[in-house]
Amino acid sequence: MPKFFIDPAALRAGDGGQRQVTIGGADAHHLARVLRAKPGDRISVTDGQGNLYEVELAVVTPETVQGDVLQIGPDQAEPALKITLFQSILKGEKMDWVLQKGTEIGITAFVPILSDRTVARPAPHQFAKKQERWQKIVTAAAKQSGRGLIPTVHPVTPWSAVPRLLTEHFTLVAWEGETTCSLRQALSQREQLTAVQLVIGPEGGFSPEEVEALVHQGALSVSLGPRILRAETAGPLAAGLLLYHYGALEPAPSTFPNNGR
Repeated sequence: MPKFFIDPAALRAGDGGQRQVTIGGADAHHLARVLRAKPGDRISVTDGQGNLYEVELAVVTPETVQGDVLQIGPDQAEPALKITLFQSILKGEKMDWVLQKGTEIGITAFVPILSDRTVARPAPHQFAKKQERWQKIVTAAAKQSGRGLIPTVHPVTPWSAVPRLLTEHFTLVAWEGETTCSLRQALSQREQLTAVQLVIGPEGGFSPEEVEALVHQGALSVSLGPRILRAETAGPLAAGLLLYHYGALEPAPSTFPNNGR
């Protein structure tokens, strides 16, 4: 059976001390009416924070599904490498596409940024509403792709604040003007990473001055190849290459091999 996301608040201690979970809404209807689940069936649920629960169903109705937690383990769908994508805001559905596909690939967090050549510039009073909408896109993509956590979409960030945010982890800025260092070369000099920050420009790319400011803060400028990529292509592609390089696209063993018996 598919994996279901739950709010951690849906977990509670039962009368016998065993953890229990309650699923409602559309997921309960899907389990009861579409999947024809019945008491005794086992499903996997994730709390969106990287934890996976094996649950044996006890009550199944279209309104409410309840079950007992049998086992808890790490969600193997989550890559060990945590990627934060700093993406210059893109026009129209391009930004939606980056968020959706980036989530499917395995990006952990997104930071929408405003750079010099950013064309799509929402007014400040629209920032919160944009962030809320983008978070919904990421949440839906996480559920569809079976992620173990729901990536975070951070608030819209002005360019002046970006360099200061790039000091904690290894940072790569993809730039079409880079002619000496490829992504492959940059990664060959780094052993296994636990976190990386990836910075991608808008439709018109970064200016040399912007790249210089990022490099001054410790970022490494890299080329993604001799062909010019669309702004919405660069981030998901680079994230996929990072995960492949560090072995995060290999098949993962099942956390609960007998689940769904």
